[in-house]
Parts: sequence; C-alpha cells; structure tokens
Amino acid sequence: MILVSDSQTSDDDSDTKAFNLSKVFKVPGGWLAGAGDLMSVQKVVEYFKEGKKGKPPIIKIENDADFMLLCSDGLFISGKDLEFWKHEDVDAIGSGTAAALAVMSLGHKAEEAVWAACQSDLYSGEPVKVYSLENEKPIIWTKNGTSDSK
Repeated sequence: MILVSDSQTSDDDSDTKAFNLSKVFKVPGGWLAGAGDLMSVQKVVEYFKEGKKGKPPIIKIENDADFMLLCSDGLFISGKDLEFWKHEDVDAIGSGTAAALAVMSLGHKAEEAVWAACQSDLYSGEPVKVYSLENEKPIIWTKNGTSDSK
C-alpha cells in the first residue's frame, strides 16, 4: 500500500505558493498526510509525532483540514474532527481530489493520477512523491517512469 502526494502548498490569504514542501510526514507507525489549512495540519502532525498524548488539537470551523494515515493496519482517513476510519479503496484529499479520482477511475495508478492533478489543478504541483511503509523517505515519481529517493 502506498500514499502519493504532490508538493505544492498554497495560501489564498497571502497569495503565496511554496513548491516542494512536504504534505506527508513520518509519524510513529507510518505516514500522515494533510491537506487544507497548513497551521492546522502542522498541529495535528505534532500531536501524532508526540504519540497522541493529551488532547487532540481543535481545528476551527473556518480552518478546514483533511488527513490520511498510512500504517501497518491500512489506510485511514479523517476530517478536521480527527476521527479516523479505515478506508478499503482508493481515495484522495485536497484540491486535486476530483482530478486524481477521475484519472484513477480510468484505471491509472495513483502516481499517474497525482501527476495529472498537477497538470490541471491550480493548487497542485510537482514533484510527485510516493510514500510506503517500507521506505523511510519518499520516492520521487516522474512521468517517464524514473524515480529516485529524496
């Protein structure tokens, strides 16, 4: 099982973009991906890195965020309520969701779907990164099929 991500973050409030910024973070037992309000995502990542001790962070209604957790038990998805549920099929979070799901529905791999989202979604950008439980770092995926560890 893998988790695939683009590498662009965007902030509408300040009209800024950051390229090649991590959206997926190594946490105890797996990888945690976040989409949405960056400050909210960072709070949740820290909560996971600290072993989920104490109360989970509260994400304000105006600061929407979604999460995917890849661990040995499978793939789990949550909204800002941090109530994770196991997901048995392909899914996506973030602004490129519609594009990625459409491409996967045509039989393409997740890596190709995220690449396609990067081509069509204003808020998605390369490089495409592939995360697995077998690797400590993501693999960079390119359309011509080459990849390397980052």
